[in-house]
This record gives sequence, structure tokens and C-alpha cells, in this order.
Amino acid sequence: MRISLVRSGGVAGMRREVKIDTARLDPRAAQELERLVQKLQTPAVSAAPGEARRSPDRFRYTLAVEDGEEQRTWTFDEERPPETLRPLVEAVWRAATSTDPESGPQTA
Repeated sequence: MRISLVRSGGVAGMRREVKIDTARLDPRAAQELERLVQKLQTPAVSAAPGEARRSPDRFRYTLAVEDGEEQRTWTFDEERPPETLRPLVEAVWRAATSTDPESGPQTA
């Protein structure tokens, strides 16, 4: 399973991207991410243009999960993150900070 999380925007317009392949993680971290993805009942969503009144200098997130033939993508603003995605987003950030950059997540 491959997971990508992109955070863009903010005061400086910075972009941070984390890419994780669960096959390259330690088994416990991989199992946690796979369990959180399987637990998701939230369909892939993206806010329609102009739907959300975005505040300047806020972050925007895109979370993509590719599992075999299935691919789901969620796009949401910092102001309105889907609560069902929060545990997965937090687990992805944890995996990114606890893994050697050469063998796991990559930040751009």
C-alpha cells in the first residue's frame, strides 16, 4: 500500500509531501496504517471549487491511498478536516518522522 500526504499553503506557501510505502516500514507501523485505511468508511472527497471559504495562509491537504487497483483521494482544508481521516493523517506524519528518509517517507 502506498500513501501520499501533501500539505500546501500557509503563510509562506510552503509545500510538504510525505510518501510512504507500507512494504518499507517496520511491520507494526505498516499494520497500523493498513488498519486505519481499512477502517475508513469515508468515500474519497474533494471540496468543490469555491465551496469552502478559505482563509488566507491556511493549509490545504491532499491524502491519497493506493492499494493494488484501488486508489482513493481526499482533499480538505485545515479548517474542515474530515474527523474520520484525522487518525490516518496523524499516523502518516508519525511514520514520516520515525522512518529513515532513505528507506521510507520522503519530504519535499
